[in-house]
Amino acid sequence: MKKKWSVHILPMLLCMVMLCSIPAHAMEARASTRIAHSTVTLSKKSNGDFSIFFSVQGVGKMDVIGASSVEVQRNTIFGWITEYTFTTSDTPEIQSESKFQHNATLTYSPLFEGKEYRAVVMIYVKDASGVTTQRLESKTLNS
Repeated sequence: MKKKWSVHILPMLLCMVMLCSIPAHAMEARASTRIAHSTVTLSKKSNGDFSIFFSVQGVGKMDVIGASSVEVQRNTIFGWITEYTFTTSDTPEIQSESKFQHNATLTYSPLFEGKEYRAVVMIYVKDASGVTTQRLESKTLNS
């Protein structure tokens, strides 16, 4: 009886171990085929305004690199709502052309005190072979 039990359990345990283990080399080292690194940071200035910093580095020289939009969002009982959006039409400095990397710092005055805010950046990178976008969220911060 004991021998029969171990004959069934041992192969089952071996299968579980093999299915649950994930090799470390399975993860990509880069964010995408065009984006090598990107980051966003939301911080509070001494006057209460927010400073939004984002940076993106391409894997090579890009035709266009930066962000297509930067949203300032406020947490409400209904979820996150967009309070303001920076776009390339009103804030052209969120993108640049023919560069390997781009960063920008934006300033925003929150409309409400004591509320939780975050920045959401839509990274945009374009080269001759296509376009890559990436959504980045900052850590939250109270106004």
